[in-house]
Amino acid sequence: MLKYLIYILYFLIGVSLGVWLLPDLVSFLPVELPLLLNNVLVHALIGGILFLFLFLWSVPKVESLIGKGEGMILNRNLPEIIFATLGMIIGLVVAVLISLLLNTLNIPIISEVISFALAVILGYLGFQIGMKKHTELLEVFPGQNSRQSGKMAQGQKKLVDTSAIIDGRIIDVVKTGFIEGELIVPQFVLDELQLIADSTDAMKRDRGQRGLDMLNELQDSGLDVTVQPIAYEKLDVDQQLVQLAKEEDAALITTDYNLNRVCQVHNIKVLNVNELSDAIKLVIRQGDTLDIMVTKHGKEEGQGVGYLEDGTMVVIEEGRELINRTVSVEVTSVLQTNSGRIIFTKRES
Repeated sequence: MLKYLIYILYFLIGVSLGVWLLPDLVSFLPVELPLLLNNVLVHALIGGILFLFLFLWSVPKVESLIGKGEGMILNRNLPEIIFATLGMIIGLVVAVLISLLLNTLNIPIISEVISFALAVILGYLGFQIGMKKHTELLEVFPGQNSRQSGKMAQGQKKLVDTSAIIDGRIIDVVKTGFIEGELIVPQFVLDELQLIADSTDAMKRDRGQRGLDMLNELQDSGLDVTVQPIAYEKLDVDQQLVQLAKEEDAALITTDYNLNRVCQVHNIKVLNVNELSDAIKLVIRQGDTLDIMVTKHGKEEGQGVGYLEDGTMVVIEEGRELINRTVSVEVTSVLQTNSGRIIFTKRES
């Protein structure tokens, strides 16, 4: 649809140029054209077709540029758009007023060039000031301070990455109210989930489909979840997340250790689900006693292995013969690894 609108716009520009320029060009011809060929309708038609033919190559570029502009506008909230528009209008009005003063100098070419430059520069500055300073401008109006403070109380925006969606624990965390504010799932994260779900590798395909199911559950839960239609060309998914988090001043929810470290370099707040899980695990020290069910044998001779409710592995000395039995054990040591804790125990004497 957009492509056809550009075609129409190009044709209308050509029509205007044809009506304006062709009569003067025809007057330079050595022969006089018949009235059938030398009239406004013919000039308009020739101008429209010629302009469309000459600039047809630029239609995809213009379409892409408009698409990017549309995406940028859709990614902004309503106050930003309103104040950016007002800022641009004020900038253009100021440019017109200055141009009227310049016209009194009676220097046609210079006045026109400066007027055009002022319109572009002041319009752009007004747009940027309105966009970037809309929060401060809102505070000028009565009653806006309380609204802004209420908004801040809801918490900053949170970007959810692919790993956190596939992991699934984020759903329970959000439902309990530990995470507040708007949850944003960027379109490029959704695209990556779809790509994983369509993979020929069975394991990847299962992970992708689970991630899509988790996302649907998150949206159906009634929480404030938004799929943001945005993408950055020539950047991978992690780089796009970092860029978007900077632009939106948002935190990032992830389980990806490497992405976590990259965000720390860029001073982006990270909510790592794995770190949260470790933080709320039961605190266990040497000498504590546990009741544990031995489920399998360990790597070393005579060892048995069981698991706590949070998934922590418990190794029981001389527990190989106790498989499928619940026994009382005493903690001898706790080993912390990158993948979690391992608790070493012996049977309680």
